[in-house]
Amino acid sequence: MKKTFLTSVKVRFQRFSPQTKTFIKLCAVMAIVACGPSPMDYAEYFSLFYPENASTPPATKPYYFSTSFLNEEPYFYEETPTPKAETVEETENINAWETYLKLKVSREVIKSSLYGESKLSLLASKVSAFDKAASLYLVFAQEAEAATPHKINYWDENPTIDSLKIEALIEKADLGFQNASNDFLKERYLFQKIKLSGEIGQYDKLIDDFAANSSIIKRKSFISNWSKSRAAGATMALGDTANAVFMFSQIFNDCPSRRSQADLSVRRLDSKFFEEALELATKNNEKANVLALQGIQPLQDGLGIVEKIYDLSPKHPLLELVFAREINKNEMAFFADKNSTVYGNFNNYYDENYKIDQSKIAAQRKDGETYLEKLLSFSEKLSSDGKVENPQFWNLSSAYFLYLKNENGRAMELLNGIKVDGNPKLKKQVEFLAFELMDKVPSDQTEQKMLNTVASFADIKEFRDNNLLLKMSETLANYYLNKKEDKKNGWFWSCSVDSDGVQGNFVKAFLAHSIAAGSDYGTGYQIGTTHNALIDTCSIDFLEKLIAFSQNKDLNINDKKLVELSNLEFDYMNLALARRQVLESEFEDASETLKLIPVQTLSANGFDENFASEAKDINLGKSAVKETPLIFVKKLADLKAKTSQKDASAADWYAYGKGLYNLSYYGQAWILNQRGKSTSDLEYQDEIKTDYYLTENARKAFEMALSLKSDKELAAKICYAGALCERNQYLVKYYSEKPDDYNQTDAYLAKMNKNELPKYRTFFTKLWKNYQDTQYQKMVLKECETYANFVK
Repeated sequence: MKKTFLTSVKVRFQRFSPQTKTFIKLCAVMAIVACGPSPMDYAEYFSLFYPENASTPPATKPYYFSTSFLNEEPYFYEETPTPKAETVEETENINAWETYLKLKVSREVIKSSLYGESKLSLLASKVSAFDKAASLYLVFAQEAEAATPHKINYWDENPTIDSLKIEALIEKADLGFQNASNDFLKERYLFQKIKLSGEIGQYDKLIDDFAANSSIIKRKSFISNWSKSRAAGATMALGDTANAVFMFSQIFNDCPSRRSQADLSVRRLDSKFFEEALELATKNNEKANVLALQGIQPLQDGLGIVEKIYDLSPKHPLLELVFAREINKNEMAFFADKNSTVYGNFNNYYDENYKIDQSKIAAQRKDGETYLEKLLSFSEKLSSDGKVENPQFWNLSSAYFLYLKNENGRAMELLNGIKVDGNPKLKKQVEFLAFELMDKVPSDQTEQKMLNTVASFADIKEFRDNNLLLKMSETLANYYLNKKEDKKNGWFWSCSVDSDGVQGNFVKAFLAHSIAAGSDYGTGYQIGTTHNALIDTCSIDFLEKLIAFSQNKDLNINDKKLVELSNLEFDYMNLALARRQVLESEFEDASETLKLIPVQTLSANGFDENFASEAKDINLGKSAVKETPLIFVKKLADLKAKTSQKDASAADWYAYGKGLYNLSYYGQAWILNQRGKSTSDLEYQDEIKTDYYLTENARKAFEMALSLKSDKELAAKICYAGALCERNQYLVKYYSEKPDDYNQTDAYLAKMNKNELPKYRTFFTKLWKNYQDTQYQKMVLKECETYANFVK
């Protein structure tokens, strides 16, 4: 049954179009990464400006710009979830009760009763000894809570509510409100009455109660805003959307513990409702509040909104937040090259075949450059007007824009005037810009200063920290290369500039890049690379220089610091060198390098599970003699030497060909060539016309073996091994030329079977025609379905 199911799934997948297959693959990758030991922040994107640079009121972090519209803390994705932090609502309410009870009850008991596992009756019993009225309210609140259950999951059925019981509780709440001797209890009884009315859909009554009774409370607290939030929700439910938006905008500005409810209540409303709400506002600050709530909504350019807020209320508490959103939002476009592949942007930059569309990137980048000019013009205006509360934020914003434009002198002038306060993010932002803008005249002092600054950024807590370190390590690498950044396009586009003619220390530049590289295991980010992936790109010559430099005992203090910061593992560098030597058939050198690599390093890099000394294809599934990678490579070195001699035998060439085949994608020693592989490589890898997939060198060895004198049994084995190589070459041709259009698949397969497949059957033909009388041919006929079908 299990096999039938798997076959069915495989057949269905094969029937999907290439576009659908690629989409499924992308989704699968995301699912795998999400379940792995990675932070996998789904809202990650390339940004170099901390939104925390803005001075904002409490509980506004969820309204920083994010590709995740709700911008929730993804604690449930972590491998080890962190304890849930106390919310603003909980803190406000617990503090209020603690003050009201004059510290006669511990905060722990209050918190546990209001929001923990204890019931309100516990707190009521402790309070009854000195405040009977408060005790009665707590008992009533517990009764009201029990009468209004809510489903936990959206798929659960709505619990049944006893309307008559709630009607009685509303009357009880009204009586409590009338008899309460202080505003603290009056506010809470009124809130309970309003909440209960909403539970049974008495929206008109709810609104009337709020209008009639809220004015009676002289000393209002956040609880009155809770009641107002319920009244705003009832107003929206009755169809007066504009008035509800107006009310929610005031709540969003005034009440941190109801900001989330206010935002979600108006999320994705048409802009006309905000325009109508503006008409209802009579004061400038009220209008600014409406605009601020509109400004934190997604999927819009908000600079025009920011400008209106400033005109109405230059010192509005949310002005900087809304502008910071625009800075970060524009980074998505300005850094389109880097943001094109992040999780939140798959739909923005891919063409119909799910490949990056460079024209879309260019268009986005152009939009980002244009919008940047507008942002700069506005921030410079606010810096000079003298009306804003915090001029430093606007100067810092301008300095950042000028840095992106490569106007370093003006940017540094603004940066020098900024005084860093206790904001750690602001401190990092200023230090980052100072590093990027500093005069980098080559000297030991300059290098030391740059290394020390980069080191201070190495502790990564979130994706923006990673972005800054990536940029700084690139700047340090360019310093070592004596490579100047393109003043026309800025640093971002200098990443892809051809390095021909650049004179500098490439080893130190590589080490600088490695500082920002992550580990292949544990935490990581979408943007960037890993140490192992970076090392795997190096040539033999470069790896030898890199290893020699890293192991030099006479390094100066700066070089030692650089090597330390790079976090490169000496054993893996040797493994990468051995792989590169194997790839280039330098087997003798590879065997010497493998001697330097501890067995534990090979085990940690997958050799125990992924290495065998003989290919299953050639052995027809039979178990092979167990050998270590070192012995296997040493034998290959000996065979290479033998086959270079004129007296090399057919057996020598056959053995050499088998070893080369085993190093390929289809063999069991592929891990000596590559760090990893997938069963989908042929279909999805961009570059498959290499010997790793083609096995051309192995085919040539088998061809040479067959040309020499040998007994028939050996010749039959050579023919079968050569046939495997031809099969591999046919597969490469098939997948590399396969049309993207699913509708053409059947016709393409028929054409390939008729016109191309026969070209790749020379070894099979020789096996059938010349060696039918061998025991090996008979065994192949029995064990190999492909060959059996061929001879029919």
